[in-house]
Amino acid sequence: MKRLTVEDVTSFVQQVKVLGEKWRSSNDVVGPWYRGQSNSEWSLVPKFYRTCDRSRGTEDEIREEFTQRGPAFCQNPPSGDWDWYFLMQHHGAPTRLLDWTDGALIALYFAVRDSQGLTNGAVWMLDPFWLNRHTLRKEVVISPSASGALSDDKKLLKRWLHPRFTPRARIPLNPVALFPGHIVQRISTQRSCFTAHGANPIGLEKTAVWSPTKLVKFTIPGYRVKAIRKELEICGIDEATVFPDLDGLGRAVGVRWGDDDSPLPHEGVYTRLRPSRRHGIGVFAIRRIRKGTRLFAGDIDELQWVPKDDLDRLPKEVQLLYDDFAVFEDGRYVCPTSFNRLTPSWYLNQSKTPNVVCDDNLNFFAGSDIASGDELTVDYSTYSAPVPKFERRAKAKKPGK
Repeated sequence: MKRLTVEDVTSFVQQVKVLGEKWRSSNDVVGPWYRGQSNSEWSLVPKFYRTCDRSRGTEDEIREEFTQRGPAFCQNPPSGDWDWYFLMQHHGAPTRLLDWTDGALIALYFAVRDSQGLTNGAVWMLDPFWLNRHTLRKEVVISPSASGALSDDKKLLKRWLHPRFTPRARIPLNPVALFPGHIVQRISTQRSCFTAHGANPIGLEKTAVWSPTKLVKFTIPGYRVKAIRKELEICGIDEATVFPDLDGLGRAVGVRWGDDDSPLPHEGVYTRLRPSRRHGIGVFAIRRIRKGTRLFAGDIDELQWVPKDDLDRLPKEVQLLYDDFAVFEDGRYVCPTSFNRLTPSWYLNQSKTPNVVCDDNLNFFAGSDIASGDELTVDYSTYSAPVPKFERRAKAKKPGK
């Protein structure tokens, strides 16, 4: 598919204008659709396919529970299956829907809204008429909620959302573009549109292979994210614009008056990894560290608890990851959520005369003044229980956090 780059709001608007004019026929009233994502690597896959068991029964159970319990939270509960499905998507339930908007700047805002520029963002641009021409064999975008929609068109859409627990019901492989009913204010304000995906989770991108000019991806470099967010604020696009309530206003005010400057990567860093005479790789001071200094500030805090019994049948080399890089407490290992996220604190070597101490939350502090170039060491027994029997294969070192 076609890929373009966004450096600022002006260049983005110019590019989508040129593309939109190429796509639009003389009869088209509806323009292209747009979808903003804070990470350019994310595919166009709905939440249901990303988080749930992909069987039809699972989706029916989710829909059943939401429609049973939902009326208690609605002043005006929806009446039709599609409106309930739109409401589910609107409130974060897993569905086969993907959110789009016909407002280009709204999509651009969603691409940079929650980003700190640590990843590239993206805005996808879609020709919904092309999609339905491919899927429905009709160049039309239907609203299943509209009273004026043709009954034959509504029947076409039923293939993507059968009544719950319909025996032997099958959905098409590829997605369809459709308009929602404006059942809540936010759908109207955000100019929402949807693609309802079929049995193939990547059906939209696969369909685009046949016409790569009709699904376009704009990449937003991470270093431009904050500047674009400022430009959008000048254009009147902020939290209060896309979430028109007091919560949205509160967030908008907080962003406007908040500190948007991030510290440089070296700030708060006192150590680095080097070969150690004690064992393998160790942690060494790159500057003088005073007693009581909090070490590894900004380290990843997410930890996962893994029961020892879950590891008994794993290959030896995998078990050694826990052997070398995990803390053991109460029959469970405490480790990073992925061993690909090991940080310097996990490489602290063992010593009975350590210069680092650990608190109850696995935070590390300088136990004495440490000179630049000295290795940092810790006493494992102060925060980790004795190693289980199957771990006694490689005890040259034990981890830190």
